[in-house]
Amino acid sequence: MSSASLNPIDNPQDWDVIRIGGVTSPGVCSVSDFKSKHEWDIKKGKGTYGATLTYVGRPPCQGTIKFKLWTPAHFLAWASFRDLFNYIPDRKTVTPIDIYHPALADVGLNSVVCEGVGQVVHEGEQLYSITVELIEYFPSPKANITATPAGSKGKAPNPNSPVGASDDPVADAQQKEVAALLNKAGQP
Repeated sequence: MSSASLNPIDNPQDWDVIRIGGVTSPGVCSVSDFKSKHEWDIKKGKGTYGATLTYVGRPPCQGTIKFKLWTPAHFLAWASFRDLFNYIPDRKTVTPIDIYHPALADVGLNSVVCEGVGQVVHEGEQLYSITVELIEYFPSPKANITATPAGSKGKAPNPNSPVGASDDPVADAQQKEVAALLNKAGQP
């Protein structure tokens, strides 16, 4: 469920934890810097306006989760929860882990690999934190996905065209047909 159905105002408890492999995190966590991006190759012409854009792919999301612990029970639970991030991949496969948090669902992230687990940091007043760096896991597609857009879905009017003029041949043909029908209807 995304933030539309599980918003942080009505469901703050669901935004305070993450679930990894179905296991709920101890203490409170905050998710940051995960962005669903698109990579573009931008080819600019010399002495011209604009550029040619070619879609070259979507890189994996990357970000951090900061876990905040303040009771002995949190640290006891963290000892086993941390093991969900520690894996030793064999030489042939990578072992991703399933993850759920409403903010991550919004960017389409549901499987990750761990890039790093930080040390326990004393934040002051008996609050401790651990930061975990994650990378979205999704295998690359088999087919080439590069594409160059041919134009936008909507067409902006040409600012130099006279009022009432259209750059759309279909609309022009329809307007001519409407004018012909109105002219015909006005005749006896």
